[in-house]
Amino acid sequence: MTKKMISWLSILTVFLTLLWSCHNEDFAKGETEPQRNNANFFKHVNSVTAKSGVDYISILEAYNREKDFLSTMPDQKGMPIWDKMQVVDAENATGLMIPLSDDNETMSSVLFATLDDENSVIGIKDYDNKLLENIVYNEKIDKNYREQMFYTFMYMDNKTFGNEDFTNIPKDLFVGRKYNNEYGRIRIKNFTTSTATAQQNGKMIWLQSCGVYWQCSHHSEGKCDNCMEKCHVNICYDVVISVPDGDATPQIPNTSGGGDGGGGTPGPQPPKDPCTQSGTAFYRISQQCSENDNTPPITTCERLKKMLENPTVSLPPGTVSIKDALLDLRNTVDLPNTTHEEGYNFKYDPATGGMYAEKVTIWSPKDNTVIYTKTPKTFGGAHFHMENLQGMFSYDDISVLYNYFFWFTATPFSGINNASYPQPVHMLVANGQVYALVIEPEDINYFRQTYNDILNGDKKLRVKFEDDFKADFSKLNSTVGGWNTDYTTLEKTFLKFVTKIDNSPKHYNLKVSLYRANQDITGWEKLTISQNGNDYTIIPNPCN
Repeated sequence: MTKKMISWLSILTVFLTLLWSCHNEDFAKGETEPQRNNANFFKHVNSVTAKSGVDYISILEAYNREKDFLSTMPDQKGMPIWDKMQVVDAENATGLMIPLSDDNETMSSVLFATLDDENSVIGIKDYDNKLLENIVYNEKIDKNYREQMFYTFMYMDNKTFGNEDFTNIPKDLFVGRKYNNEYGRIRIKNFTTSTATAQQNGKMIWLQSCGVYWQCSHHSEGKCDNCMEKCHVNICYDVVISVPDGDATPQIPNTSGGGDGGGGTPGPQPPKDPCTQSGTAFYRISQQCSENDNTPPITTCERLKKMLENPTVSLPPGTVSIKDALLDLRNTVDLPNTTHEEGYNFKYDPATGGMYAEKVTIWSPKDNTVIYTKTPKTFGGAHFHMENLQGMFSYDDISVLYNYFFWFTATPFSGINNASYPQPVHMLVANGQVYALVIEPEDINYFRQTYNDILNGDKKLRVKFEDDFKADFSKLNSTVGGWNTDYTTLEKTFLKFVTKIDNSPKHYNLKVSLYRANQDITGWEKLTISQNGNDYTIIPNPCN
């Protein structure tokens, strides 16, 4: 395997050396027209070098005094962001990837350098965005190398500026990974690199990197259920410190189809994305296009997390943040003088974009339960269950969630692509846990129709639904709700009922989703259920 890899890398290196054997006039132009103060290029603070213990920046500065490589770089405007430099160790060499920027928002180029085991520079090469664009669209260049170069720029863009959305990817690259094939868009997050030693061949160094990409391959495009285990999948490619052997400056391929020295016709290029960010970073999507229908939808995880964040606008008098409301409910349920349920309405102010919680003041003396009524701006709510009641969401709680879709908006929640726009939700504090009951956007129409048939259709169906629900929980122990039962057992009982995973005639496929908060109420995990014969397992899917 290793021999095959080295052989292939050798062929690729020779190919690149031959391909880039000529000196391009664009690079010569850079020698005479620098647009930055090169005297400041290597300025840095000591903390940057403290990370590795080796002052690579001073080593590169000394090398520039000898070779003057700054004057021959294609990027004559960008300045290095030294604290974002990536260091890759191979067995007998070290590779450096240094992002450059001329606007402090996007990369103008990536500077690659290779050092031997004595930390002497043996090769250096700068690739600006134009060179990258012409490389990845040139069919005569090896496809694997084109993919590695594109991935390396995405990796560096993410590590430097946190960018996760990329566009204008050629049609033959990252096949099956793009969420929009028309414009070649891909979304990757959580970039990591392998802990294994990098592979080296000459001055070239490769290291495997993995990320999480967004996709909908298990449904038709645009109908993803936003579940973490299906819609966010690991992806692994090589980042490459691309320093070809030899002293030749790489030539920008001739995309007109004429000339020599490695030129050729462009590869399978998608039409330019209308959402491409202005400037030279052709792989960037403009922030103004975040509402575009072709971008990945905001997930329920992101919306629920947003609800727990500290408010960025002033709250109306007498209201609290949603997180503070949940903490209050969790503290109150355990007080010895608590005699009835308490709850909050969640509200959204479209004028400010703020979300907040307002105490519910109506409750039923008959069974000590909170009574929710339609109030302006209400999109959700939360309450606790006392020990003599349901230790999990009740069938009435499902009805409350159903009502939120009518109270908050006259039309089904559309999943507006903005995490600050709320998603109808019903939350519960019970058995020491905090839960959220939601409907994923693509399941809303199904849920509304199915549950409407139960609520407003044949009365016998509603009675059966309620009786079946009570029966499942009454089996857990002597109490109606099973409060003293392990919370995972309650979760299994609830999810079996609302998913009909066992095909029981006493269970109902409602397509509701159950989320559980962590103990400090700062994050969520989606709970799903799996079946193996008569055994059922709760699978927590953390929201990243």
